[in-house]
Amino acid sequence: MIKLDSSSNDFYFCETADWLTVVLAESTDEAANKGLKLAKDALGEDLMVSACMRVKKVEEKFEDSDSLIRIDKIFADIGMHKESRSMSEIVKNLNK
Repeated sequence: MIKLDSSSNDFYFCETADWLTVVLAESTDEAANKGLKLAKDALGEDLMVSACMRVKKVEEKFEDSDSLIRIDKIFADIGMHKESRSMSEIVKNLNK
């Protein structure tokens, strides 16, 4: 899921029964609806629900538990070695 800076939507964490998902929505009600539809499509007849769904807006700020991983490492890890080398060179040149 991708959210552009210009988007008025927010990420919401939706959890019930034995599954959870993250959706992009304008409100908690919309998030709950999208979350249930997404789970229904993915799980089909195996879908389980509780009497209610926990819906929490994901706050977009860095916290102590967040991880920062260099993009050149991620490129290399997924096999994009040319892009990894290019990004590594860009980062090296920033230090000059």
